[in-house]
Amino acid sequence: MQYQIIDLASWNRQEHYNFYRQIQCNFSLTTEIDVTNVVAFYKHYHYKFYPVMIYLITQAVNQVPALKMALKNEQLIEWETVLPSYTIFHPESETFSSLWTEYHSDLTEFMRAYEEDFAEYQYNLALSPKPNLPENHFNISSLPWMSFSGFNLGFSEVNDHFAPIFTMEKFSEKDGKLLLPLAIQVHHAVCDGFHIGRFIDLLHECIDELIY
Repeated sequence: MQYQIIDLASWNRQEHYNFYRQIQCNFSLTTEIDVTNVVAFYKHYHYKFYPVMIYLITQAVNQVPALKMALKNEQLIEWETVLPSYTIFHPESETFSSLWTEYHSDLTEFMRAYEEDFAEYQYNLALSPKPNLPENHFNISSLPWMSFSGFNLGFSEVNDHFAPIFTMEKFSEKDGKLLLPLAIQVHHAVCDGFHIGRFIDLLHECIDELIY
C-alpha cells in the first residue's frame, strides 16, 4: 500500500481542508451515467453488469487524486492505488455482505479476481466475510430494485471519512440510451464539485473505451 504524504504547508487546498475538516462537511449528488456501451459490452462477453461497473468506477477513481485521500498516522496522504469494497446481496436471508477485490488495471484480470471472491464468499452471510480489508479502499453498493433521484448516507459520529462512497441504482432507457443513476458522497475537506465533475467525465471516457 504505497502512498505519499500531502505537505499541507504548500498544498493549495490547505485553507479549504482545514475549514471543512473542522466542521466535518460532506456533500452528495446523484447523476445519470450513460451505460449503453456497458450493457452491450457485458452481454457480448457474458459478464455481469455489476462487476463491470465496479471496475469502471475504480478505474476512474484511481485517476482523481482527490478521491484517494486518507488520514494515516495523523497525516493526510494520497494512496497510490485504491481498491473497491462492494456489497453483494443474499436473497435467501434478504441481507448483504461487503466484499473487496484487488484492483487490476486489466479488465480481464479484475473480472477473474472478482469472480474468485464472489464464488468463495457468495453464501457467507457475515457482514464482512473476506478478512483483511486493506486501508486503501473505497465503497460501492447497488440498489437494483429501484430508481431514485437522490441518495445520502448519514454519519452521526464518523469523522474524517475521506474515501468516496458510490451507490448505483436500476438503469432505465431514455431517448434510446440506457442511463444509470449514480449517487456519489464525498468529504468536502478533500474533494470539491470540480473533482466530482472530473471523475464523471473520466468515468464516461472509461465506458466509451470499452471494445466489443
